[in-house]
Amino acid sequence: MTEVKAPVAEARSTGTVLGPEFATGSGPWLYTEDGTAWFDGTSGSGAATLGHQHPAVTAAAAQQLGRLTHTGCKLGSDARTRMVSAIGRISPYEDPAVLPTTTGAEAVESALKIARAFTGHRAVVAFRHGYHGKTAGALALTWRDAFKAYSGRTAGPVVRAELPDPRRPHPDDARDFAAALSAALDEADQLGGTAAVVLEPVQVTEGVLTVAPALLDEIARQAHSRGALLVLDEIYTGLGRAGRMFAAEAMTERPDLTLLGKTLGNGFPVAAVVGDRHVVDALPAGVQTSTFSGHPVSCAAAAAVLDTVVETDLPARARALGDRLLGDLGALAERHPWIGSVRTAGALAAFDCVRDGLPDPARARAVLRAALDRRLLLFGGGPEGASVKIVPPALLDDEAYRYLMNDLSAATAEAESCSEESL
Repeated sequence: MTEVKAPVAEARSTGTVLGPEFATGSGPWLYTEDGTAWFDGTSGSGAATLGHQHPAVTAAAAQQLGRLTHTGCKLGSDARTRMVSAIGRISPYEDPAVLPTTTGAEAVESALKIARAFTGHRAVVAFRHGYHGKTAGALALTWRDAFKAYSGRTAGPVVRAELPDPRRPHPDDARDFAAALSAALDEADQLGGTAAVVLEPVQVTEGVLTVAPALLDEIARQAHSRGALLVLDEIYTGLGRAGRMFAAEAMTERPDLTLLGKTLGNGFPVAAVVGDRHVVDALPAGVQTSTFSGHPVSCAAAAAVLDTVVETDLPARARALGDRLLGDLGALAERHPWIGSVRTAGALAAFDCVRDGLPDPARARAVLRAALDRRLLLFGGGPEGASVKIVPPALLDDEAYRYLMNDLSAATAEAESCSEESL
């Protein structure tokens, strides 16, 4: 197995944990200094949806770098205006306002401030298996307690509700969920009123767990009945990655705020909150700024990304890739009965490893190790640590797709040949 070593001077909390040091990239490929190619089935933590070094994005950033690098958050730029205008044009809002941020976690923090300013309430409802970042306010919404051990108190109370597990559907899921959500909102209302209900339409970090559109509508209706905002965290899923430009396209109701990131910059650090102007502008001027929000180079890259998303019909490309993955992963599961719960959402895919009907984290680790030996980079995880996630760039050609599936097939075969003692 490829040995992984963190850079000597870098803290272990952020150190490299997968693969060697990379020097260049192109499409789904990352290359070491000696030219060895690795397939990036993580898309740079989901950000490189168009592929590494997409020529239109790289060219836009390079041109901007030669013109104007930085203004600070309170000075404008033409690149910033182009990005904000482009987001507004494709957003699901009639009179949109866009609040640029540098990171997705910062977008989450900003949305919480907007919700509290608009509603006058303090409490927030979040969900089991959710991931929203690791800064203080965003981390309060994130599900895993292991991330929170060294964090301080948050600005307001958070109540956790449970979504039905799409891997194990039950006929009474919708009814039971509606009752449980109502109880969570009751609790939040007792803690200063409910400012927002925040969730991802697909819980990607915890294993590509899709929330059905009917459940999204139920959440929206109940949130609005309490005077709360519905905040959809589309940092991972938005702008076509999950097969739609926005999850709102599948909903009858509409989210009050939508959070964007990852695909928005295709590798450049940029994110945003978008919503109706009367909602977003409830937050007074100057309350949410940061030095690098609206950074001209990142904004120029993002504007090029948005043009490319529209020109290539990225949502349709992602849906086609997801259909292909679903079929091929299903065939893989037929050959290996320990592969369970194959699922896709556009260009997002995952499966679980099981043994005797129970999650098998050791087998999942064996798949990831075998993939790494073939220079295929994949992430694992899931609620039980038994999931294998496949998140390639959405603009894959046939040759790259065949490489991905051939190596994944070989990795699963090798994992199956491992004895239980070696797992």
